Amino acid sequence: MTSRSSLKRSLEHRIILCADCDADRALSVSTSGNLVCSSCGSDNWMYLPISTNLKESVSIKGELIVDEDLTVEGRVEGRIEVGDHNVRIGPNGKVNAEIHAKSVIITGSVIGDILASELVEIKLSGSVVGNVRCQRISIADNAKFKGSIDTETRTDGITKPDLPKAESAKVSHGSYLGKLFSGF
Repeated sequence: MTSRSSLKRSLEHRIILCADCDADRALSVSTSGNLVCSSCGSDNWMYLPISTNLKESVSIKGELIVDEDLTVEGRVEGRIEVGDHNVRIGPNGKVNAEIHAKSVIITGSVIGDILASELVEIKLSGSVVGNVRCQRISIADNAKFKGSIDTETRTDGITKPDLPKAESAKVSHGSYLGKLFSGF
């Protein structure tokens, strides 16, 4: 019993993705001894090992190439390339870039094309302006999306041409989406 309790204590304060908060949160041990979200007390959470984390105070212009999973809470402008790894745009993340990854989960805002070999998931607080090419896509109710979606997969070995650049990324500040993204 002691080893189980010490295991829970060692996991306390780990960063997790809370499904009820729809955000990164820390774990805590409840009075009943279960691991729960420290903000809302939910036990509906998932541990996401995060290798690289660009905090809210970080701003990058240019090409970002990472050989591990990446979480963006700050600003990135240019191109993000993570190969066969995952990108997560956190609720404070603002990305104006083309993204190449295995999977992309968006709870912040993205302007630019997304090319994912597996999944693109736009959560409730997420917004995307650009073209998306992936095998599977999930867009939460009330999430914001403007662009095209291509889920066609090819098994004959022929590579598909790249998607055209997102014309919709040049949003006028007079439009609704322009006001949404006017922070760039």
